[in-house]
Amino acid sequence: MAKKQPSPTAPPWTYRDDVLSYTCHLAGDADLSQVEEVLAPFPGRNVAGERFWAAGSVVVSDYRALGDGSWSVSTPFVFGTGAVGAGLVAGSLVGGAIARSRARQAAAAAAVPRWVPIEQGGIYLSPHGFHLYTPRVLAWSWNSITGATMVAPAVAHVTGDSKNGPVSWLIQSEWAELLFVTWANAMHPRHPQLVTGQWLPPGWVEHAQRHQRVPALPPAGPVT
Repeated sequence: MAKKQPSPTAPPWTYRDDVLSYTCHLAGDADLSQVEEVLAPFPGRNVAGERFWAAGSVVVSDYRALGDGSWSVSTPFVFGTGAVGAGLVAGSLVGGAIARSRARQAAAAAAVPRWVPIEQGGIYLSPHGFHLYTPRVLAWSWNSITGATMVAPAVAHVTGDSKNGPVSWLIQSEWAELLFVTWANAMHPRHPQLVTGQWLPPGWVEHAQRHQRVPALPPAGPVT
């Protein structure tokens, strides 16, 4: 019997789909000794002999304000006499008021916290944690991560304890789902997104099934 082909109207299978399918494979019942190693330009720091199983690009954002609300502006004041001089003085006053208003508005906007990119480069993942390569090397073991949640496809919100204190980051990467599910399996197997399978993008399992690529969904439990 010929293999059933996906519907012509179904969205095509992409590299991103390959990443999610491989994520399910790695986080499921994969024999870790048979997983192909991804080489890195630095040694793993989480455990002795740490081997990476995935790598890709990453953008790390921190929730912060760009300013404290303070502002200042320096505008020249024009002196003059007669009708022309009065016009120049009035124009100087109006221009100064506009400049001060703009500076005040910009300072107020900068004081509003927002997600600000702080690191860009590569992310390397293993069963024991992940490394950021930006190109400085930042190692994170799973027990340093205090919480994680998938907030959008390819975007994980991660909290953790760093050497400089607690952090709250958005990690944007095609491997964000692998980061989340490996951490959750290792550290928090009762995480609601892990238990319900909602760490995957909505509708992706059905998309994979339409392409005859049924994913091996991981069980809730530690990765060894």
